[in-house]
Amino acid sequence: MKTLDIVSLGECMVELYGEGSLSQSPTFHKSYAGDTMNMISMASKLGLKCGYITNVGNDPFKDYLLDQWKSLNINLDCTQIIDGFNAVHFTVLQNDNNRQFVYYRKNSAASKIDSKLINDDYLKRTKIFHTSSLTQCISDSARNAVDKFLHKSKSLGITTSFDTNFRSNIWSATDAKNAILDVIEYIDILSPSYPDEVNKIFELNTPLEMIKFGLSKGCKLVVVKCGEDGAYIGDSNKIIYSKAITPKGLLDTTGAGDSFLGGFLYSYIKNMNIEDNMRYAISSAGLKISGRGGIQSQPTKDEVEKYINLVKVKKITYQ
Repeated sequence: MKTLDIVSLGECMVELYGEGSLSQSPTFHKSYAGDTMNMISMASKLGLKCGYITNVGNDPFKDYLLDQWKSLNINLDCTQIIDGFNAVHFTVLQNDNNRQFVYYRKNSAASKIDSKLINDDYLKRTKIFHTSSLTQCISDSARNAVDKFLHKSKSLGITTSFDTNFRSNIWSATDAKNAILDVIEYIDILSPSYPDEVNKIFELNTPLEMIKFGLSKGCKLVVVKCGEDGAYIGDSNKIIYSKAITPKGLLDTTGAGDSFLGGFLYSYIKNMNIEDNMRYAISSAGLKISGRGGIQSQPTKDEVEKYINLVKVKKITYQ
């Protein structure tokens, strides 16, 4: 029996955010963030039953992280506590809406994720397994774990979802491409961003070329996030596009793509059509950017559904 909708593997960091500049901000507010956690946080707020797989360090932030995740009803049966520290990142939103980040994550507890975390019985309980390229790049053991988790999930008949979340300050585009291509045969839903990841990793020119490439590699759906320019979604039957929406204004785009995926996977699990997949995704992301941070400004289900009619979807013809 499938008792979980989505299980996500990755790294979640303690987030300390301030104002102005890192050197001048007098105070920092505590939160938490990480691409794979941001996504299931959004999915959980929409009503899905989610699980998270990671390592949590046995440091003073341990209880804070666990309590926050439990408050979202995220299942932690396969999250383990180990000796070590939890990664921390400092961030500020500057007056021009640009963001400044500093990360302290090398050798963190989450970077020691490995394939020993695989639990067949746990995976069999879920409908979708999700992870990311950012998870691959935090360590060699994490990259191996992503490979093994995707392969195992695929062999168990579980739908797999993968976000090609590229960070050039951690590894090169060539390394990212090689790592993604190593696992692409196990990916059902591929989600790159345009232009950065489409251009730099896959060396393609347009979202439509990216969709065609992903489908040619066996992906069932390719979801191309285009930031302020909206998104494209394509499968073997059609390609659709929608502009982005900002119904409550734009303050901070941190985690917008993760909220987009949370909305997308929510509607996908609910067996909605591809057009409604787009509407939930665009609405979730468009509302998140009205507030600060990757998680604390995520909208409720009622808010997302209030604005989905603002999302105008059109079919794209592509030869």
